[in-house]
Amino acid sequence: MTYNEDVFECTTKIVAAAMEEAEVEINTEGGEQVAEFFATIYHRLTAIALGEDEKPEKTGSFEIYQDDKNEYHFVLKATNGEVIAESQGYKTKAACLKGIESVQRNAPNSKINEVKG
Repeated sequence: MTYNEDVFECTTKIVAAAMEEAEVEINTEGGEQVAEFFATIYHRLTAIALGEDEKPEKTGSFEIYQDDKNEYHFVLKATNGEVIAESQGYKTKAACLKGIESVQRNAPNSKINEVKG
């Protein structure tokens, strides 16, 4: 076995064990998301081992601007330039950047909730 095969085999065992543990928790809140997460990791590792791994393309970009009130906002744009989302106003650029980080961290696994008004 090569070094890459050894690393892949070891990592696969770790992920498989984690998947089994997640399956035990499948009836608890978020258990299905945990199992899905580990399944995704397993499939990505398989693709890497087979040399089929490609980095996913970015689907959009964030732009930051300052308005007339000196508040910072960010805009999320699709690859075609269309605005997908626009933020609230932030007092500082640092706070605006934290807002972007929050979207990046939370959005990939977000659920859609329909709210009746």
